[in-house]
Amino acid sequence: MGIAEFRGIAEPRSIAGLRSAAEDALRDVLAGARRVALVNFPNHGNPGDPGLWLGTRSLLKSLGVRVVYEAAPWSLDLEALDRVIGDAPVLINGGGNFGDLYAGQQGARMRLIAGWTGRRVIQLPQSVEFANPDNATPVAEAIRAHGAFTMMVRDRRSQEASRALLGLDPVLSPDHIFGLAPLTSTAAVTRDLLWMVWPEGAREFTSQSQPVDPPSWVHVEDWHTGAALAHERFDRGGRIAFRINRAFEARWNSAAVRRAWPLLSATFSPLAHRWLDRGVDLVASSEVLVTNKLHGHLVAALLGKPHVVMDNSYGKVAGALETWTRDLPGVHVARDSSEAMTIATSILRGSE
Repeated sequence: MGIAEFRGIAEPRSIAGLRSAAEDALRDVLAGARRVALVNFPNHGNPGDPGLWLGTRSLLKSLGVRVVYEAAPWSLDLEALDRVIGDAPVLINGGGNFGDLYAGQQGARMRLIAGWTGRRVIQLPQSVEFANPDNATPVAEAIRAHGAFTMMVRDRRSQEASRALLGLDPVLSPDHIFGLAPLTSTAAVTRDLLWMVWPEGAREFTSQSQPVDPPSWVHVEDWHTGAALAHERFDRGGRIAFRINRAFEARWNSAAVRRAWPLLSATFSPLAHRWLDRGVDLVASSEVLVTNKLHGHLVAALLGKPHVVMDNSYGKVAGALETWTRDLPGVHVARDSSEAMTIATSILRGSE
């Protein structure tokens, strides 16, 4: 279903209601567990995935659940996990990478499923996309062989794909970034309009979302811009956490380094906060946002920022809008860049 076909089928929801729904869904799948592992930490400049990590930790804290083991995709150590976690569930960070579009995250997930047979693994709310449906077959077979896998999805589109392609009956939940509700920023508003969309060459790029001859007052920027060196502008605590994290990654083949995984884990939340704050401040710095990025939309919604949303290449953004967020305050939907510019200009004129 494309954005143009929306008919407002989702009932109006509030930010607080979405957080509560995410907490309820997580409580149900945990089934009374008081200790968990949380894996697939994302140390990168897209603030959505670090935001999910922090949102999950916030929800777990509200539920009185302790995280006793954490790992990045490259640092997952099944022997250490076994020593620490026992029969408690392992949670995999949510996001938009379940399928065949992002091999790194999917590969780490499949290694855990293959190596943790019969023990509880919970995939936190994901979007599901297989560009080639045939690639879903080995994933479905691995999940069946595992025998104790729970799938959570964050939109009805992914719910249907999980049933059709993977043979699962997934749990529907809002995105875990709602665990951080509400978001705030101290960033000053320095521009009228920020245009933040997937660039050409990205898996989620659409030509319809690109600005056509944007006027000078339209600021075009992606939060990946400058991300490779962004850690150099972190505060002192963030820079130290980043250096420690990278030092562990470079030396992870050492048995002595692997035994020090608690020190590595201590870098995760500080880094997640810095990456999230960087993205939140970018969105907060404009009067209006235009985006086809799911977490561009969700961060703006959590900030109460007026914004215009277009779809990404395969319907992920449309799925979230349809299922949860279409009726939140400040959300405007456009089919393409021309309509988005018209709506954004109208919002700006109305706020003058």
